[in-house]
Amino acid sequence: MKVWYDEESDILYLGFKKGVSHEVVEAGPDIMLELDEDGKILGIELWNAKKNGIIERILHAVKQPL
Repeated sequence: MKVWYDEESDILYLGFKKGVSHEVVEAGPDIMLELDEDGKILGIELWNAKKNGIIERILHAVKQPL
């Protein structure tokens, strides 16, 4: 699994498997799914991750200080 955070754009990316991105679909507010040509999820983009409190909740869940 690949995880990266772009502070400038406030996007958290969770990559599950390697592959060629065929389509990106909006799964909900600030949630984008990156799909391969078979419709399987390659990764998830969480937009406004810090603004929406996602970063803090993840850090709290793994019990790491900010």
